[in-house]
Amino acid sequence: MAEKIDPLKIAKSSRDLDVNGLVKFFYDHGSKFWSWGAQNFVNVKNRGLQFKVNGHHHKGHVYLFVNGLDLFDIYLTSTHGNIKEKIEDVYLQDLFDTLDKKIEWISIYED
Repeated sequence: MAEKIDPLKIAKSSRDLDVNGLVKFFYDHGSKFWSWGAQNFVNVKNRGLQFKVNGHHHKGHVYLFVNGLDLFDIYLTSTHGNIKEKIEDVYLQDLFDTLDKKIEWISIYED
């Protein structure tokens, strides 16, 4: 049986996160971001961000938390909360591209 995410438990050990600033960061990436089908943004106790995507590679939820190293931990889950993949220690400058590769990007897309 797949491991389920417990966002409230993860939030307890995560650092504070400017959720509105992070959503703006994604909006600033324009059409690439919207190609993910991103919707239903949820603030997880000001320590995480959850949203739903419908991309080429990943359909389900994305959870983002900031860990003790001030780096992002990414959880890709099904819509039922089953963890499909966890990516740890992602720098802010790498966050968008890391997510894009996991959610939507295919080789025929040009950068």
